[in-house]
Amino acid sequence: MIRRISTLLPPDQRGVLRPYLALVILGAAVRSAACVVLVPLLRELFSSDPAGAWPWVGLLTVLTVIGWVVDMTAARRGMAVGRDLMESVLERLVDRLGQVPLGWLSPDRSDEARRTLSGIGQQVFSGMSNLVTPVLTATLVPYLIGLFLLPISWPVGLVAIACAPLLQLARSASVRLLRSADEQVAAASADVDQRVVELARTQAILRGAGRAGSEGTALGEAISREGRAGLRLLGWSIPGQVIFSIASQLALLLLAVTTVSRWSAGDLTVAEAIALIVVVVRYLEPFQEASDLAGPIQALDRMVTQTTAILDAPPLPVAADPVSLDTSGEPPAVELHQVRFAHAEHEVLRNLDLSVPAGSTTAIVGPSGAGKTTILSLIARFHDVDGGTVRVGGHDVRGIEPASLLASIGIVFQDVYLFEGTVRDNVAHGRPDASDEEIDAVAELARVDEIVARLPDGWETRVGEGGAALSGGERQRISIARALLKDAPLLLLDEATSAIDSENERAFLNALSTDRPRTVVIVAHREQTIAHADHVVFVDDGRVIESGTPDELVALGGRFADYWNDRRASRSWTLAGDGA
Repeated sequence: MIRRISTLLPPDQRGVLRPYLALVILGAAVRSAACVVLVPLLRELFSSDPAGAWPWVGLLTVLTVIGWVVDMTAARRGMAVGRDLMESVLERLVDRLGQVPLGWLSPDRSDEARRTLSGIGQQVFSGMSNLVTPVLTATLVPYLIGLFLLPISWPVGLVAIACAPLLQLARSASVRLLRSADEQVAAASADVDQRVVELARTQAILRGAGRAGSEGTALGEAISREGRAGLRLLGWSIPGQVIFSIASQLALLLLAVTTVSRWSAGDLTVAEAIALIVVVVRYLEPFQEASDLAGPIQALDRMVTQTTAILDAPPLPVAADPVSLDTSGEPPAVELHQVRFAHAEHEVLRNLDLSVPAGSTTAIVGPSGAGKTTILSLIARFHDVDGGTVRVGGHDVRGIEPASLLASIGIVFQDVYLFEGTVRDNVAHGRPDASDEEIDAVAELARVDEIVARLPDGWETRVGEGGAALSGGERQRISIARALLKDAPLLLLDEATSAIDSENERAFLNALSTDRPRTVVIVAHREQTIAHADHVVFVDDGRVIESGTPDELVALGGRFADYWNDRRASRSWTLAGDGA
């Protein structure tokens, strides 16, 4: 277990475990010695001169005090190591999640990462003192008891040393029998957790469909799977208990028979034999303690496995000598040349060429699934291209220092996520050191000041998890203000105004060209957004079909013109009656 946990530490930090391990080993030795001291103590106590027991009583007292001090020190050291390990692991997890391609974060992996981030800290912190210390002690004590018994009765000591690995194998076998069933329970429980969140978020849809309960839903099925997995776990626990019980009884029998045989041969007194039987019982206690911890140990081992999988995830490669972009200078141009990209074996972009002049606003238009959002993801280097190049400011994004690239880009997605906190917290997330005046300025540009004016607590109104306390349009306006506050020279917008009314959309689009020079790339479908752009690129089937100004493409009479005319025609649609 300690070896598994040590893998969570960087190699240069694993030395912090040595003092802790030394204390645990010392504590196990003292505990074992105190147990074996009972043999000479009882021998002297029942001898013709009981006064000879006093030195052994003194030694037992000293060992007990030393053991208490060592155990307390080991517990404190274990908690300190656990705290440092918790902080280190959480920092490394957050860093690694910020380095991996977004394509690696599938829905299943995202859920697993969420559970890992929320659980690994407490698991490691409490596990170091509540699990690792008892398990290490339980592993060492039987061998040490056998070793300390050798001078008293070497046959009993040898049997004790020989039985220790057999008992540990039996315990390991019982754990392995449970592992598969335990993993199924964990997976089923995680599915239930996910479905409960889904149920809470989709109550309006479910009630509208008359299906507000769990019966016949994904949640109901997940609960049933969890129940069946729990029964399998219970069933597999019985063979493991039987195996360990048989091994324990066999070890107890061997030690008792050896003790009695040595007494019969005259090598042991009655008092020594009785004391050895007591020692044998104490010898078996650590194995039982370790068995009682099997469930929590499995949970910690599973969490360590999940954490290791994330820490071992391949990050986006960083160039040997990366360049940094100047975020305070002129806005950068963006170029995509012969770009190919596939996701889940589906080719999304096919030799795509796209040029966005510095300081311009370019709208990317096209049908659903054409690859529009993927283009923005590649510019921000959330993924690496499979072929071709993506350049920002004349540099291949793969050669730009990742932090510098992201610092140069402001991003607003269609599906906005706000963090739990106040409106001010969420706007200031774009630049935490921004002044109140700067926050007020971008709030006015994005029309967030109107939202703040009507909220009960103004800027200090809490938005709820994911921004649930606000409407979709309000969330989008806050996310736009957040991006404007970042003041990046390159702005990527993915249907960023889809939930905003026309008047506020017009104000935001005008603000893009007034607060500072910047290059803007917009994935859009609304007429007003498209008309505001300097250039329009029509994308379909992973390729650029047409490009030019809005007027040029309408005059061309091609795919964009059809798209544009359909959009304009849809504004005059009305619902017709049935003529009754």
